[in-house]
Amino acid sequence: MKNFNHKIPIQVRFKDLDDMGHVNNANHLSYIELARVKYFQEVFDIGTDWNKQDGLILARVEMDFRKPIFFNDKVSVYTRCSRIGKKSFDLNFLIVKETILNSNNSSEEITTEILAEGKTVLACYDYIERKAIEIPEERKRIINEYEGQVIPDGKN
Repeated sequence: MKNFNHKIPIQVRFKDLDDMGHVNNANHLSYIELARVKYFQEVFDIGTDWNKQDGLILARVEMDFRKPIFFNDKVSVYTRCSRIGKKSFDLNFLIVKETILNSNNSSEEITTEILAEGKTVLACYDYIERKAIEIPEERKRIINEYEGQVIPDGKN
């Protein structure tokens, strides 16, 4: 979880489970969507609507499933921006199970286990013109400030 400044807890709901008794893989995308929205709220102090001429659109999603999530698991999603390009940027996600091993009055020993990891590519998008646009410099500055400097790759 090193290098991840953003973390949100996830409530695993009974409806998330499939016939095998674990969280269905489609719900992982809902979990990272929630984390993405909370990331924008925290980093930019805004919700999902930047505005129609300076918006965001999801361009790509990757997800590697490592271990199943079960109903009583204590799950969190860690988020970080790993790349900023000219028109798009990457958000990486870790879906993590946290288990308290020892708890006493002075401290807790917690283990973490990565259950899934993923990446989304988000493009800045003009919904009126229906085309990708360059990421505003102010937005890049805010992300870099929050993350502690994201190295641009020169790609879109």
